[in-house]
Amino acid sequence: MRGWLNLRQAAYFIVVAEEESFTRAAARLHIAQPSLSQQIRALERQLDVVLLERTSRGVRPTAAGRVFLDGARSALAAAEGAVARARATAGHGGGALHVATVTSLATWVLPRAVARWRPGHPDITLRITEFPDRRTLEAFMAGGEADVGIGPRPATWSGPVRGLGHERFVVVVPAADPRAGRAGIELQAFADQDWVLYAPDHGLSELVREACAAAGFTPRGVVETRQVDAAARLAAAGLGAALVPEPAVPNDLAANRVDLAAPPLREVVAYARAAFTPAAFGFVDLLAALDVGLTRPGGAVLT
Repeated sequence: MRGWLNLRQAAYFIVVAEEESFTRAAARLHIAQPSLSQQIRALERQLDVVLLERTSRGVRPTAAGRVFLDGARSALAAAEGAVARARATAGHGGGALHVATVTSLATWVLPRAVARWRPGHPDITLRITEFPDRRTLEAFMAGGEADVGIGPRPATWSGPVRGLGHERFVVVVPAADPRAGRAGIELQAFADQDWVLYAPDHGLSELVREACAAAGFTPRGVVETRQVDAAARLAAAGLGAALVPEPAVPNDLAANRVDLAAPPLREVVAYARAAFTPAAFGFVDLLAALDVGLTRPGGAVLT
């Protein structure tokens, strides 16, 4: 029947749209890329709509795909909520916790908190949705699609917001750079060299350019990447300097790190459209108390 929605295929489409790549989406979903492509084609045939535009640089949603993306996210959230309510009604307890965040925090900050939180809440289904930039995350949260957002503080927000700390940024350079392993270096000292930058639509791209502008220069980019780990490793390999969140520097690149005299800081908060659910409140409490690599001058404050 045309128009019938397969939730698994919809979930696959959401990941492909977020990653803008079948290869990255397949890796994130832990399935073979040909199988993923087949599922998306089947979804497009079922809906009789072209959802993705295939280009030489990857894929991106068509106009119809962008509309479908919003509806698919809502449908999945509604389905998960229905399952949780049904289990609660049947006396199974449990429930669900949907956390939305930006990619850098999902990779380097949340895992330790999830590992600590999960054993105490075995009956609660945890879902984490990642976004490449803060604006997409904020739009998702404004629609009430997740229980809690973990990310940079929104410019304006009417719901509850709880401060968690700051991401502190360091510079990664080749091991032969005389500044490697040193501290107290000014960012302006890197003005005359090549830089490894983030793709323009990556959430950290704007931060890097603003930090460099504040230091009085425009970074001379020689390569762009969408991955924080790749930025650090490209810099260490000799491509240029890279500005990287401190927790994201791999242990084997510790000698390539430069601690800045006045490091860029990005505030990280937990926020929701309405009051935090009990599960969300407990998770945020743990995140605020646990050492997850965030700098916490003054501690976390509930506002």
